[in-house]
Amino acid sequence: MPLLDHVLGLRPAAPSAGRLRARVGGRLVVVTGASRGVGAETAARLALAGARVVLLARSVDSLDAVARGIRRRGGSAEVLVVDLGDPVAAERSGDEILDRWGAPEVVVSNAGRSLRRTALDSRDRPQDVDRTIGVNYTGPAALLRRLLPAMVDAGTGHVVSIASTSVDIPAPGWSLYGASKSAMDAWLRAVALELAPSGVAVTSIRLPLVRTAMSAPTAAYAAVPSMRPVDAAKYIARAIVDRPLVLSPWWSRLASAALAVHPRLLDPALRGWDRMIERG
Repeated sequence: MPLLDHVLGLRPAAPSAGRLRARVGGRLVVVTGASRGVGAETAARLALAGARVVLLARSVDSLDAVARGIRRRGGSAEVLVVDLGDPVAAERSGDEILDRWGAPEVVVSNAGRSLRRTALDSRDRPQDVDRTIGVNYTGPAALLRRLLPAMVDAGTGHVVSIASTSVDIPAPGWSLYGASKSAMDAWLRAVALELAPSGVAVTSIRLPLVRTAMSAPTAAYAAVPSMRPVDAAKYIARAIVDRPLVLSPWWSRLASAALAVHPRLLDPALRGWDRMIERG
């Protein structure tokens, strides 16, 4: 499996410490979903490269634990508790960031909600739609709408949004999750064009499966090649240094191109994947 992980791009190399420090050293970086997993790993990596990180998530205890760990290692970390699934609360948190710390240099929009449930299974669960779209799209977009004018006024900055390969590859059971991630991705692609003259860059990172607390309940994922949170954090650091418009594994881009030519090409493989997950 280790060789396959490398072939699939699941064990990326981190950018050099010097290049990352040159990008974020001494600068304000906001990381959402920072209480665990990818967000916590990313916040620690950026803080140890000299960034002044502000950690956002719902859980004050978990956020405080991450912040204490960063400070013990000599980094700078502040905590802001917010439920990003609530667009109004997300807007308020944006205002608070600007009031307390000023315009960020980098915003890592990592907070997300993973949900595997078919459209039929969600027919009597409107909360699935509201919560998933709130956490994955409307909340993060509300936060950014507050922060972006200040970043534009500063004439610099970078928005890094954590999307999913489900943007490229639709899969049964992931219709709502894929739609919410695709909505944020599409919004940011247009925002990138709007911001281009200002000097503010936008990157959408389409991550594959990452082995986190969200994926742990699905036993079948244990046998599937995947990233670790530390690998995802390296991928995010690479995006911050290189500032591409989109960063995704090569096989995801290949699948997207194939589907553009033949939309049903991958149907048998995707249905087989779904059956494997169902068997668990």
